[in-house]
Amino acid sequence: MFKKNSIFIFSLMVVVIILVVSHTSFDVLALLGVVLVIFMFTAFRGIIVKDKFRKIKAAIYTSICFTIGLFIFYFAASLFRGDAYMVEGDYFLSVVVVLLLSLLGNFAYGLPASLIAEIISMKVLRNRRWVSGLIHIGFGALTYFIYPAFSLPAVCCSALFFLWDERNRMDDGR
Repeated sequence: MFKKNSIFIFSLMVVVIILVVSHTSFDVLALLGVVLVIFMFTAFRGIIVKDKFRKIKAAIYTSICFTIGLFIFYFAASLFRGDAYMVEGDYFLSVVVVLLLSLLGNFAYGLPASLIAEIISMKVLRNRRWVSGLIHIGFGALTYFIYPAFSLPAVCCSALFFLWDERNRMDDGR
């Protein structure tokens, strides 16, 4: 009775209706629209779910590492400035906000960019890792033209995403 993609298409329709009714900014709507279109193609979904959800694991690990690294960087910078780095109630909230925003960026922008990088780098037999790494970092650098303030964190996340993705690929024996 149900076809293979009917539940998936119904879920997409529910998400689209919720987004249309909500007061979400156009930038976020456009980004989520791109993600929805990418997930509609079965080839992209096949790449995402192959190798035990390797890309999704890479996005989660990237977000966690970026959040931890960012707060270690701010802690070290405050020590060099001579400021007293105090852990207060707002500290935990800021960790959660940075983690959620990096998760959003990695899933909405990093995952499609990594899929494109993998599709392009599959066609290159020699130096596949170099090509894939440059494409990852290139997509991270493209955020300079959209939101210049986020370009450095985006490049850091794209490099981390590439490293975690390659690590997961090696762990799977490929």
